[in-house]
Formats: sequence, structure tokens, C-alpha cells
Amino acid sequence: MTTGRQIAADSGPVGYALARATRAHRSVLQRRMAQLGLHLGQELLIVDIHHNPDTTQAELVERIGLEQPTIAKALTRMERTGFIQRTTDPGDRRVTRLRLTERGAAVVDAVTAAWADTEAQATAGLTDAEAQQLARLLTALRDNLE
Repeated sequence: MTTGRQIAADSGPVGYALARATRAHRSVLQRRMAQLGLHLGQELLIVDIHHNPDTTQAELVERIGLEQPTIAKALTRMERTGFIQRTTDPGDRRVTRLRLTERGAAVVDAVTAAWADTEAQATAGLTDAEAQQLARLLTALRDNLE
């Protein structure tokens, strides 16, 4: 009996392998972020706000490249769970600034360590040259699709 997975792999072996690798990578990161109390994707916001304190939501949207409603929902959740705080800009009361709380600042190093650990796990057995080539190939694939 032929399965949908076999047909998908035969029809698009690169896409199928990429989808499986992406799913595995996401699963590892999701577990690591959950241990920190974060939902996957929030770690990008944590690190960005850490490096750009007092940023606005609009600036964050522009840097991260996600849709505004997606960022707004994540920020609301992160504020509720104590990772970020919003303050009104003293020079312009219409502007809200974002800053990490102590809890948010406390996970920055763990987030970057999780990224590095996951990278090491994903590229185990590859030479540095192979890992760099893989990154170039994946970038080319993404560019082709965009």
C-alpha cells in the first residue's frame, strides 16, 4: 500500500525532507521555549526587545517582519505572563514603549543558548563547510519560493 507520505516524498523529495526537518527543529525549540515559559516565536521578541529597549510595537513589527496583529497578540500574552512591560513615552503620550521585565531579561541567555544547542544538534555530523553550504542552499530555496 502506498501512503500519502510516500507519494509526497516521491513527488517532491526536497520539499518533503525540508518539511520533516523543519517540523523536527520546531519541536525541539518548542520544548526548550516551553521550559522557559515562552511560546515558540516569543523568544524572537524577547531577544529583540533586549537589544532594542524602549522600542515601539511598530518598530518591532518592522524589524521582526511578522504581521502587526500577530505581534500584538504575542506582546499581550507576554505582558500578562510578566516578560515585558509597556510604558507611555513621556515625550508623546500616544506612544507606548516596550521593555523587558526582570523575568524577561532573565531568560535572554537561556533563549540564545537554546538556539545554539538546537543548531549544534541539527548540524551534528556535518562539517563547518557543510553547515555553511546547507545554510546557503536553504537561503536560495527560500529566495526561490518568495
